[in-house]
Amino acid sequence: MELLIAVAVIAVIAAVAVPAYRDYVATARDAALVRQVTTIEIFQEDFKLRTGSYGAGSYDAGNGIATLTAAIDWKPSSDDGIVYEVTANRGESWTAIATDSTGRTICRLFPGGRPCG
Repeated sequence: MELLIAVAVIAVIAAVAVPAYRDYVATARDAALVRQVTTIEIFQEDFKLRTGSYGAGSYDAGNGIATLTAAIDWKPSSDDGIVYEVTANRGESWTAIATDSTGRTICRLFPGGRPCG
């Protein structure tokens, strides 16, 4: 009987802990994506000061794509499998989309860093 109670208690704890852990992991992934996109913002503003417009390009280390590096001289601080796509919108704004290896994606519209959509 005591073993049955112990198993029931563990099941209840697991039922609460697993969804909370998944939410925590998702939040951490979003924060990592936002942090990297925020560093792109610094390079974009520097590029605009030098050229008068925002740059565009992609960065995907896994497939050897680094047009964003060539455009605004930006490279991520670590090769963590995130794919970046930056588009310039008529020189007045730009959009960054970052997708991690699990498929989690964020989209931000700059200046301002507002979520897309």
